[in-house]
Amino acid sequence: MSPFLPDGVRASRSFGFWQRQPLRRQVMAAVIIINLLAALAAISVIVVNARRATEAEILSSLTVAERFVQETVDRLAGSVGGSASLRQLPLHISGLRHVRISIVDQNGVVLDIPAVATEEGAHAVGEVPGWFGALVSVDRPERIIPVIENGVTIGSVRVRGEAADEVAEVWSDMSDLAVLAFVVNVAILAALFLALGRLLLPLQTLSAGLRELETGRFEHRLPIPNVRELALIAARFNALGGALKGARDDNARLNERLIRVQDDERRQIAAELHDELGPCLFGLRANLESVDRLAARGPLDRARQLAERTSAMADILDRVQELNRRLLRRIRPMALGHVPLADVIADLLADFERHAPDRGFTLTMEGMAERYGDSIDITIYRCIQEAVTNALRHGQALNISVEVREEAGAGAIRLVITDDGRGVEAGSTPGFGFIGIEERIGALGGHWRIGADDPCGTRVDIFVPVPAGETDETFPEGARAP
Repeated sequence: MSPFLPDGVRASRSFGFWQRQPLRRQVMAAVIIINLLAALAAISVIVVNARRATEAEILSSLTVAERFVQETVDRLAGSVGGSASLRQLPLHISGLRHVRISIVDQNGVVLDIPAVATEEGAHAVGEVPGWFGALVSVDRPERIIPVIENGVTIGSVRVRGEAADEVAEVWSDMSDLAVLAFVVNVAILAALFLALGRLLLPLQTLSAGLRELETGRFEHRLPIPNVRELALIAARFNALGGALKGARDDNARLNERLIRVQDDERRQIAAELHDELGPCLFGLRANLESVDRLAARGPLDRARQLAERTSAMADILDRVQELNRRLLRRIRPMALGHVPLADVIADLLADFERHAPDRGFTLTMEGMAERYGDSIDITIYRCIQEAVTNALRHGQALNISVEVREEAGAGAIRLVITDDGRGVEAGSTPGFGFIGIEERIGALGGHWRIGADDPCGTRVDIFVPVPAGETDETFPEGARAP
């Protein structure tokens, strides 16, 4: 995985090391490589031209030196005569450039006359690297001029081309050019580095903005850069963020409206069950009791038969009434909206305790208002109901703790339900009850988390925001237990 790719994005197998590098690094590396290739090409051209220039300079200097030595030898031989001309010859032919002159007398003694060199050239000769001297080195041509007096050869002058000072001059020029080229290239690379950073900064800002959109922060906006093309991209990004935010707000409003409609329907159904079916069941029970009293006044056999029938009908009626009460609790507790929310929650925990007397329940409430509005009240009730039911049915918990408190600074209600049961199995998926809780909490703009508790069991954290103006008078702080 490339360190420059975002999380969750896998690079293609065709991506090599080069493609995984940042764009600025790729451009800088490409420019540096081009400069190095250009430097190698320039060095090659300089070496080739230096070899040609050195060969031409040596041949020219050798020709001039040969003529000069020949004229000097002839002049000294005619004016001095004898071997004295050999002794005076170094005084007349020294100081020639690009040549090395050697005088050999009749006894075989060799006298070298050094080539002339300027101070700068003489200093540079010793500083020329061996590899450069080997690259620029050329053949060293040689001329031999005999010294003849009276038809007798008394010695010779050997003139040989010498390229050391020419190579030193080329090296000096190339070194100065290399320093200048290096300074210019460093300046160009620095300017390019800064320019790329300025150009790529909007792209980095865009990447950070996309990350913000990915996390759901659609209100994030990008600054508009000065580059026209990048300014268009930033403007389109901001428009996209606004559209996504509008769509999310619309979805939130629709979900909230859907929850409210569902709650209204549940309230109406619960009211009908309570107001219509309840009195009917009560009337049936009253009539059964009346029939039972009338049957007691008749014949014994008929009274016994009627008593058996009315008893069976009473059992059926009890089951129907219990079913009606369960449906009412499941659809909507009738106490919601009529009594304080804290009392409704306490009654819910008391009902759990009646049905599971062998389990321990603890309820703590702090800073609770009397009510928060129909949707929030039913959401808090359902969350506690589902979490406790899950702990009893699936977690096999022996002790369950419910904490409800209003965080005034955060403008929200926080629910914490913990138990000492088996905990959440790894890889398990939430049931339909928790899915319904998640949808309801999400519609209200809240969030929740379920996980393992320390040292064992399950912990459910629920955060439900409370819009301003939704709360009623505050319930006194303290702990309540059913």
